Amino acid sequence: MSETKTIGLALSGGGARGIAHLGVIKALEELGVKINFLSGTSAGAIIAGLYAYGHKVEDIFNVLLELKTFKFLQPAMSTKGLLKTEVMYKLLKNHLPDNSFESLKIPTYIAATNLRLGETKYFNEGDLVLAICASSCIPVLFNPVEIDKELYIDGGILNNLPIEPIRECSDLVIASHSNPIDRDFAPKNFRFVMERALMLAITRNVYERRPACDFFIEPKGLEPFKVMDINKAQEIFEIGYTEALKQFEEQKLLEQI
Repeated sequence: MSETKTIGLALSGGGARGIAHLGVIKALEELGVKINFLSGTSAGAIIAGLYAYGHKVEDIFNVLLELKTFKFLQPAMSTKGLLKTEVMYKLLKNHLPDNSFESLKIPTYIAATNLRLGETKYFNEGDLVLAICASSCIPVLFNPVEIDKELYIDGGILNNLPIEPIRECSDLVIASHSNPIDRDFAPKNFRFVMERALMLAITRNVYERRPACDFFIEPKGLEPFKVMDINKAQEIFEIGYTEALKQFEEQKLLEQI
């Protein structure tokens, strides 16, 4: 396999479904594909940051299980959101103690939405954990995260597949999308409807970016899983892994590297 081509990997948001990214990364490792650049939004930002820091796939899986319930999150006494991310920040900092983009083994970009400007910001320097928290800040549910006097929310609102910052520096861009649309949706309650509306909007901006990717992996079988189905983490991981191997073969990844 030639090592002359640089590989960029973009990881979408998707809540618990984002665990499928770990299966995709495991498949890439087994195929001998070296990742030179990473980018991520929301759940993808968490995984990108931890992996770029040097954590193994299995260890990242266990970190995500620590985030499995809201008992780790504290109420936000404000009108901007119901919860705040301080506890998430502390948890991630335990696993990212150097807490800087400069400490990463793989150059990484984290996408978040600037609430005032209505623009995507790609963080690649400074406080790594704060950028990840901003990228994962689901609007209304979480208090916006302040960075340099600007407020940020979930990066997936405007860009749920941040390929832009790694496109120019990568010969080949692999995109992992873990948030496919469920065609059997049932509006059981208000929360389901709100989640559905958000996912529809976010997924559209993913497919708009698909043509700019060299390889697009969207594991089949993730549709029934909900954003908070962290208790089904093992199933989601296995789907990501098996589907990635299958789709990489179908798209002839190794022949083009």
